[in-house]
Amino acid sequence: MAKAKWFKLIDKEYSQIDQEWQWTYSLLIPIIFNEQIIHKITITDHWKQEHSDVMSNKKILEITHKLNGEIMKPEPKKKPTWPDVFVPKGIEYQDKKHLLVFWFERNSSDWLWIRDCYPD
Repeated sequence: MAKAKWFKLIDKEYSQIDQEWQWTYSLLIPIIFNEQIIHKITITDHWKQEHSDVMSNKKILEITHKLNGEIMKPEPKKKPTWPDVFVPKGIEYQDKKHLLVFWFERNSSDWLWIRDCYPD
């Protein structure tokens, strides 16, 4: 979505449990992923560990917006208690392909939790 502000920061907190910063955004213009209307996205600071020179929360939000209308299957679960994790590869953004790692937050159908994003 070019230049239109379609998201708003609604929470920023440091999680002592996860030992990471977490930013939660409200989507002013929701996206649809797997036939679910997404109203919120949380981004963790995991991407900063290795990709802070090429990524930002804004870029991650713009890359996530490219999922609008997509239907995808999650990756096979490594542990039965883990959420369904989606890892779409090859998402085009600024003439580069990117990989995104995310899941639905707390079994909510309208909230995505972005764990990581980086050039593929």
